[in-house]
Amino acid sequence: MAKSASARGRRPRKGADPIGRATRERLDQLETHIEEARGKRPAAEPEAGNARGAALGMAMRLGIELVAGTVVGGFIGWWLDKWLGTGPFLLLTFFFLGTAAGILNVVRSAYDIQARSNKDTPPS
Repeated sequence: MAKSASARGRRPRKGADPIGRATRERLDQLETHIEEARGKRPAAEPEAGNARGAALGMAMRLGIELVAGTVVGGFIGWWLDKWLGTGPFLLLTFFFLGTAAGILNVVRSAYDIQARSNKDTPPS
């Protein structure tokens, strides 16, 4: 890697610009373009990021509730079938009961989210 004149113990020439005028002009133009671009784009509010994260978390919660109800119901049915020696009757019954419970939990949570959302927004 090349060393600068000052690093080699020599003094730079008077009036010598290590970067160069053309490079400085290009950097100034780039800075101007960056400032123009920043002016065109509105500043992001931190609240928007928090709201997006909360919405993503709520969507994950709803999906997990639905899947968990189905899996737990299916597991209970499978275990009861194995223990009692019955066919897939209890497995299917509890699978559908678990799915129904999961859907019911999702609907209840959605209503709860909507009620909280309506309380937060002022009436127009």
